[in-house]
Amino acid sequence: MEKEFIPYEQALSLKELVFCEPCFGYYYTTNGKDWQFAEKSEYYRLNDEINIGPSFSLSAPLYQQAFRWFREKYKIHIVINVTIIDNWYFELYNLNDKRNAEIKTNQNEFKTYEETELACLNKLIEIVKNNNKQ
Repeated sequence: MEKEFIPYEQALSLKELVFCEPCFGYYYTTNGKDWQFAEKSEYYRLNDEINIGPSFSLSAPLYQQAFRWFREKYKIHIVINVTIIDNWYFELYNLNDKRNAEIKTNQNEFKTYEETELACLNKLIEIVKNNNKQ
């Protein structure tokens, strides 16, 4: 199930972009450096900020949840597709700019859907970080 959640590095980047949605997973540490993944369960509904502390926990959204957040907050939509020769690629569309909606991305083709998903998430983070610097 862990593969459905975004990796630690991307979760940290989303936190820097002020992602603060409730998540079913989280990363935690007891020493400030060795981060581990855990899922929240129905039985143990952990309030990370209170029980672990904000510097020792980090929300881990599902890929689907992260993509929805970019779509709702920044109006950037994604399309992940496959070619006839079984290579995967993604396209991004910025609906804030109707005339030039497609965001030109590198046309790398990836070997798996999961690899494409991670590359797409990294590109979204890069775009928003660069736009926030302007």
